[in-house]
Amino acid sequence: MTIDKYLDESVFAYPDKNALVCGSKTFTYKSIGILVERFAGFLLTAGINAGDRVAISLDNSPEAVISIFGVLKAGGTIVLIPPGTTSERMSYILDNCEPRYMIAQSIKLEQLLESVKKGSKSPAFIFTGSNVPRTVGFNFDDILQTANSSGNNTIKDDDVAAIVYTSGSTGKPKGVVLTHRNFDIVTDSVGEYLAHTPNDIILNFLPLSITYGLLQLLVTFRTGGRLILEKGFGYPYEIIKKIKEDNITGFAGVPTVYSIITHLNLEKETFPHLRYITNAAAAMPHSFIPRLRKIFPDTKIFLMHGLTECLRTTYLPPEEIDTRYTSVGKGMKHVQLWLEDANGKRLPSGEVGEMFVSGPNIMKGYWNDPESTSKVLRDGKFSGEKILRTGDLFMMDDDGYFHFVGRTDDIIKSRGKKISPLEIENVIYLLDDVLEVRVVGVPDTLLGNAIKAEIVLKKNAELTVEQVKVHCKKHLEDFQIPQMIEFVSALPKSAGGKIKRML
Repeated sequence: MTIDKYLDESVFAYPDKNALVCGSKTFTYKSIGILVERFAGFLLTAGINAGDRVAISLDNSPEAVISIFGVLKAGGTIVLIPPGTTSERMSYILDNCEPRYMIAQSIKLEQLLESVKKGSKSPAFIFTGSNVPRTVGFNFDDILQTANSSGNNTIKDDDVAAIVYTSGSTGKPKGVVLTHRNFDIVTDSVGEYLAHTPNDIILNFLPLSITYGLLQLLVTFRTGGRLILEKGFGYPYEIIKKIKEDNITGFAGVPTVYSIITHLNLEKETFPHLRYITNAAAAMPHSFIPRLRKIFPDTKIFLMHGLTECLRTTYLPPEEIDTRYTSVGKGMKHVQLWLEDANGKRLPSGEVGEMFVSGPNIMKGYWNDPESTSKVLRDGKFSGEKILRTGDLFMMDDDGYFHFVGRTDDIIKSRGKKISPLEIENVIYLLDDVLEVRVVGVPDTLLGNAIKAEIVLKKNAELTVEQVKVHCKKHLEDFQIPQMIEFVSALPKSAGGKIKRML
């Protein structure tokens, strides 16, 4: 199924049911379906062809949802770009994928024009908000008021649905090419193991411009539920209030969000409607699990693994979390996983190796980048089969559960040993005063790399460097103890709230 059909089927089945709530605005499936039809009609009338790229750089908003489904319904390919993207990065992306249109907020007008100057390709602009000169671009609201549905482009499961650019921490960003089938396989599996129904009310504060956030929208609309869309997690107590008052049944988070939640005063709160919470994008620190269980005693906690290139790989059944809290589970439906060493040898249980993935969730490749594609994709045994090397190191236990060790790029080589920063971070997170921590390697002429821990403390904490060192000595081997410990006010994060590893 192509993913634009998720909305079509829910419009047919639940026309008068509330589908989307964003701030003071509420949309039924029928009403948002009409707006999507109008936006798709505008694109089709303008002559958009199947596969034409349309860049979307919007905060979480009704306009973002309408744009995503409108472009897909017209047969186009969405290019998701976080609104906070720098001019230089934006210029590279626009040059790389050459979108026919770009949808953005009017307050970003000057930055976008600057991005176009730096690049060679300029899309036609569609701006949300007011005060948009007609000589510069189209107004989104005007389109929705005047456009009509017109024509269609035939699209198939294997057509490209989205291009999502990776962080590009080691070079230029790479555009991950994902098909309708990629998304359909994953949303079907995720919806199944999370047991989504039309009665679910899902809260999403993750950006729709990242795949983890986009999946919240797609799974909810596929199953006919209601999505409560927030612009972010900037006001934690307001989010907690919304979970209670709106009878939220599920939400997705990342470790930085759960760190904040575990430091809120929530002992007297109850969440009777909250069925589940999920974690992906980064490994959940082990010490967070008992804290979250105390806050949400009747809520299922799903630990998952995935990456943009294949969306989702594993999940840990919540009934296993108390005994396997260091694991992200087994492969989800239709996905095959295994570990290999540096020489390509498959590894048995108990050994650490890089995860490889085979299945219908794997990307087509990186847009206009065959060299980078060839480094991570190889042919499988069967016709059309592709195998993805993830760059993630795991250990598989005797029962087939995968335990995340770290990114191959993140491993610190110090004193002749390979050290996982995640293991050190898990130990430091045991300290109650620690809100966030990042462990990195710093070049050192004697050690190769010195280990540095950067720590964000919770408000009014009095933890000292010496106390951290003493704590580490109790729980770590000598070669794992950080040589440098620094308290910082904040750590750099991606658009999705994931702590960035690179210094």
